[in-house]
Amino acid sequence: MKGPRTHGHQAAPSFTVLDGDGRPVADPDGVLTPGLTVAPTQPRRGLVLVRVLGEVDMLTAPRLRDVLDGALRAVADERDGGPDVTLGGEPPSVVCDLEGVTFLGASGLDTFAAAHETAVACRVDLVLVASHRTVVRPLHVTTLDRCLTVLASHPALGGRLPVGQGTR
Repeated sequence: MKGPRTHGHQAAPSFTVLDGDGRPVADPDGVLTPGLTVAPTQPRRGLVLVRVLGEVDMLTAPRLRDVLDGALRAVADERDGGPDVTLGGEPPSVVCDLEGVTFLGASGLDTFAAAHETAVACRVDLVLVASHRTVVRPLHVTTLDRCLTVLASHPALGGRLPVGQGTR
């Protein structure tokens, strides 16, 4: 009996979750999904950046969904934390940087639709940052770009917004 055939495919990269300082979070049980890196950080109160690298497919989308849901609820909780909580006049926001996404499948699209619903329910701005066809095209074909805020750059990521582009 021969060993498993790989059909020329390489093993998927391991899944990595990074903490706020960019250090990998340990996965002692090996339960994290391969193929995706998700790096949530909070540069200021009321803002969470979620950098996504790799493939967003049916195996990796549930983890991304969990991270986005947690980020959206966290910034909403900060806003609702009481009268002494100040967010600097900015609305609570989650900015999802998709520049490192190499594949966006149907499960990923469902993840962003669900995140949009959570954002609306929590009264939090959700912004997707994507400028390449791998992400922009599926969002456009499914018309998700009509309800989601999709920008080519964002100040929170060190980029300036093009003239006339702001969050919805």
